[in-house]
Amino acid sequence: MALRDYLAKSGQVAIAYSGGVDSTFLLAMSVDALGADNVVALTIESPLTPPWEMAFANDFCRARGIRQRLLDGSFVLDDERVAANPPERCYYCEKKIIKAMQRAISDDYTLLTGTNASDETDVRPGMRAEEEMGVRTPLRALRFTKDAIRAYSQASGVPDFGRPSSPCFATRIPYGEPITVEKVRMIEKAESFLRQLGFALVRARLILPDTACIEVAVDEISRACELHGQISCHLSTIGFRRVTLDLKGYRMGNFNPETANAVKMVGKETKMEVL
Repeated sequence: MALRDYLAKSGQVAIAYSGGVDSTFLLAMSVDALGADNVVALTIESPLTPPWEMAFANDFCRARGIRQRLLDGSFVLDDERVAANPPERCYYCEKKIIKAMQRAISDDYTLLTGTNASDETDVRPGMRAEEEMGVRTPLRALRFTKDAIRAYSQASGVPDFGRPSSPCFATRIPYGEPITVEKVRMIEKAESFLRQLGFALVRARLILPDTACIEVAVDEISRACELHGQISCHLSTIGFRRVTLDLKGYRMGNFNPETANAVKMVGKETKMEVL
């Protein structure tokens, strides 16, 4: 495989390891190509990171005997350029995270991320930060798509290759709406509850400070409607005064700049149903 050859020539590598499918695959392939002694996983513990992703990352490294360094990422919301949540938020956040990771490793290590070819089809300002700071992205360079990563993960015995993506909680907040720890915790509690109900693919988007728009997979919308009472009751205890369901189902990048204004029209859009 071209990826194995690429990694075998990389010496010692540090993997920016979030616990997601892409970085898990890259970490597993790096250990396979270089040996565990030449690989370290760097995991940022940030208030924006879904706890279930953190748990998977920690368990995966522990089960495979992979060195893992947990880095305090509480600094991300200290930057007003991140907390203000402009369209370029991901760029500023990624630069701070990359700097923290580069400080955590010696010059003998090369920092790699799981950015891949499919990321080019979405709005990803963080990729510009990677390019500017000299971070290598072998999955993108070798044109690995998300589907290919899942297929190779399955063939290589990498666990849970079919998991839905679960990016940072900031993606649930519309651009221009300031990000606070309080808002992030509300979103985390809402999604944790919905996951407990069996919804694997779910987003609790913050439409207004006290209004949530729930997105689930299209084939799960009817089930969400059936559970509307339980969902709305629990989310009200979290602090959401109003809970809506997006009848179009989950869509990647629903808060990208071109769609953000439409999403804010919660009271005027027919796609929203109050739970």
